[in-house]
Amino acid sequence: MRMRQFATAVLLGMLFSPIAPTAVAAAAIELHAAVRAGDIAQLETALNGGADVNGRDNWGRTALIVALQQGKTPIAEMLIQRGASVVATDAWGRTPLLVATQLRNTPAIRLLLEKQSDVNAANKNDITPLIAAAQTGNRDAAAMLLAAGAAADRRDNLGWTALMWAEYRKDQAMAALLRDKGTDAATVSAPQTKLAFVAATPKRSPAIDAARIVRGNPDAAITIFEYTDFQCPYCRQGAKTIDEVMARYEGQVRLIVKHLPLPLLHPMAMSCALYFEAISLQSAGKAWAFYDRLFLDQRALAGGEPYLQGIAAALDVDMRRLEQDLRSPSLRERISADLKESEQYKFDGVPAFVVNGQVVEGAQPAQRFFDLIDAVQRQ
Repeated sequence: MRMRQFATAVLLGMLFSPIAPTAVAAAAIELHAAVRAGDIAQLETALNGGADVNGRDNWGRTALIVALQQGKTPIAEMLIQRGASVVATDAWGRTPLLVATQLRNTPAIRLLLEKQSDVNAANKNDITPLIAAAQTGNRDAAAMLLAAGAAADRRDNLGWTALMWAEYRKDQAMAALLRDKGTDAATVSAPQTKLAFVAATPKRSPAIDAARIVRGNPDAAITIFEYTDFQCPYCRQGAKTIDEVMARYEGQVRLIVKHLPLPLLHPMAMSCALYFEAISLQSAGKAWAFYDRLFLDQRALAGGEPYLQGIAAALDVDMRRLEQDLRSPSLRERISADLKESEQYKFDGVPAFVVNGQVVEGAQPAQRFFDLIDAVQRQ
């Protein structure tokens, strides 16, 4: 859903030491640190000392967005009073209103709507606040957004409306609310795709760890790096797209998976990443089968760790070794390296791909990859 919904300390706090920001003005660092710490006095000192209330960190987040990600609504209100923009987006195109909605922060949603936030602004996966409300089952938020003018028929990158998400989640109360506003799932056509390819985009060179498994031809000239979150529905669509790409360019493409879990939105994402990497130490084939199984039915992840263990057992994984490998510092270091790399590239959401150095962000259609690969092969 594509997005990194937390400050660095939260992102890595479960497993790793925090990543120190780089190339950010000292005042901005101080301001964001005060927000994360919830230190009002430090926050006042930073603002009174000349810190830009709309200054951004390495992920393009303003202090207001960080405050909302941290669930610190009083600090968010204070920042707004000091001039924080309610329309400034982060690197993934999220507005403060979208962040608050995705994190089910109803008081913050109410505050931001009072400040005339754009109710239809979407991120790079075309998720609007109303779609986010449907995805998270926040009917109070959906009602407020609709009353404020949210368009009920907007579609995300999967071509899904808020009503479609409500029906997918079997949330009948949400679906009834949306139908009352005239939404009709049957009228939604295929998603509008974004096929533009900007050749001037700086190329990226992700690290290749020889110990990591590869799907496809290990010696292929085309390399796709997939930064993913196993519990993200847009990553599921991204994985399906890559399957199409691998089939079309069989023998010409190799896939390397990297991890960008979003634990505030997807509590099982980190465990899934660890299991995938641990299983890969035993068998590449079993690890890719595990990958496919996770994306086949993401709703089953509600079963938690026992569900992951069940998949592993069904794949005839050595469970004793798996348990040992899951505790291995090397796996945590591997995921830490992915997170640091995504920080370097300023990926602030998932899925994200690097295809022979060219970045493709969001759940894009297969044609986007076809065009890019064909262009690379013509060079």
